[in-house]
Amino acid sequence: MTISVADNILQIDKELAMTDRLVIEDITLPIVLERSNRKSLSISVTEDISLKIKAPVRMSEREIERFIAGKRFWIYKQAVRVRKANENRVSYSEDEEKKLREEARSVLTKKSEHYKELLHVEYKKIRIGDQKTRWGSCSSKGTISYSWRLILMPEEIQDYVVVHELCHLHEMNHSKRFWEWVASIIPDYQRRRRWLKSHGEEYM
Repeated sequence: MTISVADNILQIDKELAMTDRLVIEDITLPIVLERSNRKSLSISVTEDISLKIKAPVRMSEREIERFIAGKRFWIYKQAVRVRKANENRVSYSEDEEKKLREEARSVLTKKSEHYKELLHVEYKKIRIGDQKTRWGSCSSKGTISYSWRLILMPEEIQDYVVVHELCHLHEMNHSKRFWEWVASIIPDYQRRRRWLKSHGEEYM
């Protein structure tokens, strides 16, 4: 199934069902289709500029094609954004990454120690990893995990992520009360959150 979008026309080539791809202007996206017992269909553009489709088991290909056709401009915009982020991405040697991880552990641990006093919380341990989909996380057992790549970001963004994760020790959700905790330490958290959403992929 090759889907080509040009002049707002969707064309389907049924002979290429084993090499599915979506072509929009100058971008070709391999299509990865996953079916499950889910109730709705969702699409996303992955880091390698593929179109990932999650669809219900019984949904027909024609329905999926119509959905994609209606989202073609959104898909193109997302693909351009991911391609730009890939072009701007910096690679690090093993030694360079090791040093950055060590720096991240030192800096983020100090920040966690500082903000936990302001928030009156206690965490169990700090973990530095290389998460691909999030900058930090907080487990129900009190383990705070951070991506080492945070050390590459502006300090105010580091502070936002640290406070965000520590606030989960009060509220393990994103309820109104949770954001009130965040705002009590970082009143302009929404601005920092927007920055992270807009520029985060450049650091991944």
